Amino acid sequence: MQGDYEEFFKVFAQVSKAIHSGQNTTEILEHIVENIKAIFGARGCIYWIIDMERATIEAQVSSGFYYHNLSMVNFSELTTIFKTEPGRRTFIEDATSDRRIPVRDSIGKRRVGSIYGMYFDIIGSLGGILAVYFYDQRKLSDKEQDIVNALGEQGAIALQKSLSYDEKMLQNLHQMVEGFALALEAKDENTHGHSVRVARFARAVAVEFGLSAAEAATIHHGGLLHDIGKIGMNDDILKRLGILSRREMDVVKQHPVIGVRIIEPLHFLKDVSPLIRHHHERFDGSGYPDGLKEDRIPLGARILTVCDAFETMLAGRKHFARMSLEDAVVNLREGAGRQFDPALVDALFSAIRKNPETFDLEADDRGLACLANHQKRLQQGPAVRGQLFI
Repeated sequence: MQGDYEEFFKVFAQVSKAIHSGQNTTEILEHIVENIKAIFGARGCIYWIIDMERATIEAQVSSGFYYHNLSMVNFSELTTIFKTEPGRRTFIEDATSDRRIPVRDSIGKRRVGSIYGMYFDIIGSLGGILAVYFYDQRKLSDKEQDIVNALGEQGAIALQKSLSYDEKMLQNLHQMVEGFALALEAKDENTHGHSVRVARFARAVAVEFGLSAAEAATIHHGGLLHDIGKIGMNDDILKRLGILSRREMDVVKQHPVIGVRIIEPLHFLKDVSPLIRHHHERFDGSGYPDGLKEDRIPLGARILTVCDAFETMLAGRKHFARMSLEDAVVNLREGAGRQFDPALVDALFSAIRKNPETFDLEADDRGLACLANHQKRLQQGPAVRGQLFI
């Protein structure tokens, strides 16, 4: 490699210009791996984008010799080979004998000498791993390592800029759609605020159940939009919920399907779609629209089912009175195993006991004692009988 690093500075300038001009991120990463390979006379170079929280490889860009033993690794293998702390560098002097490199191609195993890699933080749980591999055993000097590091960081900056923009745009779109749904809900004083409260309850239950922040956020969005399918329904029907004829109830039962149809063109809400469709399924399979049962119902939808019912019990409606916390708790426990997933009723009870204010409840000793008692009974097994909340 030339001592003046002229080629490196040329590439660095090109990549910087591409980043700030908004060039396609994949093209920038391709440019980086191709030039690292050329600058060092390497056999190949790979840039992975990984999600540390989901434990997945999201994307991979490579140049040069397609080294199966490295390019075809899964997330677990990749994070075993390379250290995944920011700024940590990994040097494998002899890939032919290193046990971290899996053997998928015995000939390929003999065709690569040394491997050098580095991990970069990108944004959120996303990170990047850049690896360069050589024909023979070769140890990079500190200056050469700095060059790989600098170009790898350029790739991370490009991804960070792109993903930050995408995230901001998605947040704006989410807010627009959710704002529209909530504005329509506000037309009915009986249900005004229902979706906001369901969304808040659902996020708390998701967190209590051990779901990730991203999964809890998706369920929160589902709560805000779960009733969006009621947009096109007659206001008179919606105001008489609880005293509808069978034919009118059949119309109302279409709102999950209509809701999915409304958001279907919005690709950024694809993870929310199954939650909207299935939030009226029942754990025993007697719900609608598809009669799904137990864990065939998406977890997020099962959470919304519990929270939707609980909020309605506490708030009441024009044609049925609001319930006390004690009565609502009894209804939920007796519905566990039939209308509701017992594990999620248990998670709701735990979340209420820890943070009653999240559920608009005061820490009343009597109510919380009742809750603790019924949670214990729930954990001992399903109720023998009980009138389910509809």
